[in-house]
Amino acid sequence: MRNCVRPNIRALTAYAPPWTGLDRTQYLRLDLNENTRALPPEIRPVLERLLSSGAASRYPEYRAFMPRLAQQVGVAEENLIITNGSDQGIEILLRAFLNPGDGMVVAQPEFPIFSHVAQVIGARVQGVPFDANMIFPTEAFLDAIDHQTKLIVLINPNNPTGSTIPLEVIREVLTRHPHLPVLLDEAYYEFTGVTCVKWMEEFKNLIIVRTFSKAFAMAGLRLGYVIAPAELIQELNKIRGPFDVNACAVAVADAQLDLPHALHYVEEVMTRGKPFTENALREMHIPFYPGAANFMLVEPKDRDGVVIHMKQNGILVRPMVAPALVKTFRLTIGPLEEMERFVGVIRGYVEATK
Repeated sequence: MRNCVRPNIRALTAYAPPWTGLDRTQYLRLDLNENTRALPPEIRPVLERLLSSGAASRYPEYRAFMPRLAQQVGVAEENLIITNGSDQGIEILLRAFLNPGDGMVVAQPEFPIFSHVAQVIGARVQGVPFDANMIFPTEAFLDAIDHQTKLIVLINPNNPTGSTIPLEVIREVLTRHPHLPVLLDEAYYEFTGVTCVKWMEEFKNLIIVRTFSKAFAMAGLRLGYVIAPAELIQELNKIRGPFDVNACAVAVADAQLDLPHALHYVEEVMTRGKPFTENALREMHIPFYPGAANFMLVEPKDRDGVVIHMKQNGILVRPMVAPALVKTFRLTIGPLEEMERFVGVIRGYVEATK
């Protein structure tokens, strides 16, 4: 039966998580840009009420949640669709816009789901490399958009590089190509505070994707959302299944809209954990790319040695595999006490290998 599968699918390699076979609960997990804290205690009774009501045996309903999310985001309800994580939001958008052979322009290295889904579709990835300093390649990116391009992807800030795209560059892309959809990934919006939502009325080709996985500690519950013109949301609803987002994810997200947990976590990470880590790495003369969100690329002299040492001391970091990044690992930034632990371990390695 394998030969019945489309050739471009057979040519792909399945995404193999680097933690396969590893019990990550036994480690300080600074490898996947997750929220390192648990959901707030106020969430437990929300889930208990959901389960005791019998809602888990019924298909989920989104009617009460959607207007609250719309108010939080600052758009009309008809401009939103919720998805099973932002991954699904990306997938349905690429499926909506790309045919086999169509071009998708994206700066690379990028969040791999974009290229993976494009290749599944049979579309052509028009990748534009970041420069050596991981700065967004503005001119090369603009030049790469051609008559075969059917989708433009902007990731701000980019994962894994942490690079930001100046707002004037995003505006230029939208203005130059008003008839091409521009997918703007704002997965780390809560950590940067930078968004283009206010441009939705001005630019009808602007589509924004966000997630509850990062700041809201819901990576395991899977909830994302797409912000787009109402007529496009109607088309996306034809692709997404009617019950793709589970009831637990909606209940937890709805409850968190009234809680300060995410804001407190973001403040702790960005005003304490991150500056402490940056200063410590500078003191140890370890190069890094600071990025704009809750993660950074670190480039020690012995990348693999540091990664192994971290794991042996109960800390996971993410070694990069993209050719431009093979000397680096990606470090998730957590609260101060977690970063103090990380710094203590890497300092011990540096001193032991002098």
